[in-house]
Amino acid sequence: MSTRRQRLYLIDASGYVYRAFHALPPLSTSRGVPTNAVLGFARMVAKLLRQERPDYVAVVFDAGGRETFRDALYEGYKASRRPTPAELRAQLPYLRRLVEALRLPVLAEPGVEADDVIGTLAAQAEAAGLETVIVTGDKDMMQLVTERTSLYDTMHERRIGPAEVCERLGVEPAQVPEVLGLMGDPSDDIPGVRGIGEKTAVALVRRFGTVDRLLQHLDELATSGIRGAQRVREALERDAAAARLSAELARIRRDVPVRLDLEELRWAGPDRERLRALLAELEMFSLLRELGGESAPPHVAIARADDAAATEAALRGIAAAPAVAIVAQFASPRPTTARLEAIAVAGPADPVVLVIAPDARGVLAALAPLAGDLAVQKLGADLKALRVAFARRGLTLAGPAIDVALASYCLDPSRPDHSPAALAEVFLGQPRPAATDADSAICAAARTLHALAPVLLDRLRSEGLEPLFRDLEMPLAEVLAEMELAGIALDVEALAQLSGELAERLDALMSEIHALAGGPFNIGSPAQLRAVLFERLGLSTRGIKRGKTGLSTDVDVLTRLAREHPLPAKILEWRQLAKLKTTYVDALPALVDPVTGRLHTCFNQTVAVTGRLSSSDPNLQNIPVRSEVGRRIRAAFVAAPGWRLISADYSQIELRVLAHLANDAALCAAFARGDDIHAATAVAVFGHLPSAEGRRMAKVMNYGIVYGMGAARAAREMNVSVAEAESYIAQYLDRYPGVRAFMQRTVQEAYERGWVATVLGRRRYLPELRSADGAVRQFAERAAINTPIQGSAADLIKLAMLHVRQRLAGAGLRARLLLQVHDELVIEAPDDEAERAARLVQATMEAVWPLAVPLRVDVRIGAHWAEVH
Repeated sequence: MSTRRQRLYLIDASGYVYRAFHALPPLSTSRGVPTNAVLGFARMVAKLLRQERPDYVAVVFDAGGRETFRDALYEGYKASRRPTPAELRAQLPYLRRLVEALRLPVLAEPGVEADDVIGTLAAQAEAAGLETVIVTGDKDMMQLVTERTSLYDTMHERRIGPAEVCERLGVEPAQVPEVLGLMGDPSDDIPGVRGIGEKTAVALVRRFGTVDRLLQHLDELATSGIRGAQRVREALERDAAAARLSAELARIRRDVPVRLDLEELRWAGPDRERLRALLAELEMFSLLRELGGESAPPHVAIARADDAAATEAALRGIAAAPAVAIVAQFASPRPTTARLEAIAVAGPADPVVLVIAPDARGVLAALAPLAGDLAVQKLGADLKALRVAFARRGLTLAGPAIDVALASYCLDPSRPDHSPAALAEVFLGQPRPAATDADSAICAAARTLHALAPVLLDRLRSEGLEPLFRDLEMPLAEVLAEMELAGIALDVEALAQLSGELAERLDALMSEIHALAGGPFNIGSPAQLRAVLFERLGLSTRGIKRGKTGLSTDVDVLTRLAREHPLPAKILEWRQLAKLKTTYVDALPALVDPVTGRLHTCFNQTVAVTGRLSSSDPNLQNIPVRSEVGRRIRAAFVAAPGWRLISADYSQIELRVLAHLANDAALCAAFARGDDIHAATAVAVFGHLPSAEGRRMAKVMNYGIVYGMGAARAAREMNVSVAEAESYIAQYLDRYPGVRAFMQRTVQEAYERGWVATVLGRRRYLPELRSADGAVRQFAERAAINTPIQGSAADLIKLAMLHVRQRLAGAGLRARLLLQVHDELVIEAPDDEAERAARLVQATMEAVWPLAVPLRVDVRIGAHWAEVH
């Protein structure tokens, strides 16, 4: 039988939090929430709980907010202590949540410092026959050490009893306040006696015992053997009152009005669910495994069904569930054309139904009633892809829906992975499953969705992001599914002809390039191109950046070198044509769906951090607009027979958003008058009526400055000196002072909050603002300015897509959305409806959101995309 006395552990929380904050480097979550103090404190607690297994424990905080007896004794007590740093203040709520999740008893007495609460409880515990361990690194606490009360510094793995105090300080524990009274304590603004340091203070206390006794026997100093006795006596006579006051300030009280209640301090273990959620939120995954008793992935019972009868029977147990999760496994990433390998369907608790080979005859028909049930909520991680795949097979996905990937994207668009497994790790504290087969993976995902959905919805509500998710992103997914299903017609023969012409032009260019280079070489090889440019031709390498493999041959370098020699310009032309030929001209015809005869792109909602949509398989957002080849590629995107294409393009929407956000009087007035904003800027900045070149330079200013373009970049873009560029930037910001104020205000708010937001409240977190690297911080500052502008423009065109689709349907028109490319919507309408549809689309888009300046939409109607752009 163990004879160890029961132990009470008293954690000096305030002291440890400050130590952790200053000991650890700045750390933050992917969303920019600082975490170093929380992490250091959590590690300390984890170590204590693991190694000590306390019988009783209390976390003692300073209550704050009221004057203590020390403040009443001495006005200067802690007067020079700096305010709590903002990065630490932001962590205090998380520290409280951590302690609550661990279910550690908390003590904080108003008007009483934590040290005095600890001292009093230690005295009461000792009287009750307990051992007390004070968990602290504060040497002032050494005065509390007795045979039954010790200190434990977990950071340095140091245990301190009476012998260690004597060894370290040279005095008994009870004499520590006397030493501090003489030498003072700058950290708490305890004055002490001027001219007396630690060594002298220790010697005096060892000789005289207390400050009072010392002051009563100053005559004995001359024979005490104390070095500099006369000087010390003079100092003590001068500062006798300060010595007594300082000793009293340094003495930890053991009689404050707190009562030891052991039952209240008995530790029952953590609230593992709350702890997992908090540590996952703070992205402390290693601690999650240690402290949270990491939640294992749920066991998934699988009911396999490989024919219609088995599928129907397996789904009977799920049919009455209020919500079902559906996850599909595709043979390729293009749901419009991909084969379905399997579908996992999960109710809240029943076995997950794994439908094998769902494309087999009759199997999907068994899924149709459940998929189309309006009363059953559908959970998924890419419901748009599922909606498209089902629609291609004659099924409707109906009922209220929650897409956890979209919910995660609304919470943090910078998160790199929105899959169920990744989100379960972040929000549920579940480890990612070990490599497993695809069938088991989609079944596990379907089961996890039921746990993820309520957690994500709660987070959306608490952060005010539920409207963005519910009213914009979720309904937009349905619109995008319809667009992906619609596709767009492609003139394959036109592209085949263009491919042949480009092949001839590339062959001719190759001959010209080899002639200029003085011999053949592989144009696509950077190493061989470097050898030609810098060795064979001897072009200047001044100012050219060097990478791991050698001097750069990127677009900027070749553009600069083209001023010295004709070869680099030919290389640029060859690269551009070769890329267009392989990426679009030759690739697009192969992607035409043999069933529909149309090209179907995929629109991605969860990729861009600014909220913009992207497209893939194929990417239709990067086809050049201004080049002749780019226009011919666009001309191959055609309307179906008897139909017309309509292009509706927001005019200068980002600058209009800037005018709204900056509330700049001159900018708003120019848009209200319908001025050519680039011409107006040219006059204001360059001081003359704009030529074509002046307008181009003004356009560089308008778009570049708000995206954080500096003088060096502006000089390159405008082909002027850096000094001239600096002058132009200053003139621009003088002309539009609201823009300058907006930029300054936005960056300041980003530093304070850690994020910026769009007009619809979409957030982008910028943890890079806390980087020690100045270049990284500058990038984050540019992103802080750019995101509200570009992100708001993205919000508005998404909102426009919802409104356009609704208005077209409400008007009984057959017109349908086909593409969204940056600020442009492409719509297909029957010939006899095109004019009416165009007017309706224009009016709808211009009224989509009440900006401080009017929105303008350019609308064109034609037979192919190049004609309407």
